[in-house]
Amino acid sequence: MQQDKKLFYEKATQKLLSQIDGMGLKPDTKRQAIYFTRLFREAFKFDEIKKYTFITPYSNLWDLGYDSAGFCRAASITFAIVMGLTDWKLMYIDDIAWAAREPHHYLKHIPSGEFFDITYDQFEFNGYTVPYELGSEAIFGLKPMDTPIKFARALDIDLIGVLKGEQKGK
Repeated sequence: MQQDKKLFYEKATQKLLSQIDGMGLKPDTKRQAIYFTRLFREAFKFDEIKKYTFITPYSNLWDLGYDSAGFCRAASITFAIVMGLTDWKLMYIDDIAWAAREPHHYLKHIPSGEFFDITYDQFEFNGYTVPYELGSEAIFGLKPMDTPIKFARALDIDLIGVLKGEQKGK
């Protein structure tokens, strides 16, 4: 990634960590949110994880030109599941509702009412601000070999196991 993108990416990561810090989370939940945010943001940088997550029998497209690009659904679903579905709602804004003309997934933290978008910077780097309030609740709709399953697996997280209560978020 180019130097200007790297610097922007790192500042975006720090902004996300600051947001978590100000959400009023309980100490253990806050540590967990920081851990997963750092883990995911670091993972987005690796070509191997991008390829594993996005390459399918139907598409070889895996590099969208910016490290967090394309990870919105995979990361949001994985984050919500490992953090506990009772406190996090998956949100979606369609491609018609806003200027970037791209569909986008993000989260809403239910207790605080705050939106949390672990990949917001993929749009902000290009001058767009996501109008979160125009989004609506989304369904998870997980399928085998779906991008959230593959992304989580690349990080050694068993999403189905977490959902069944067999494994807890770290």
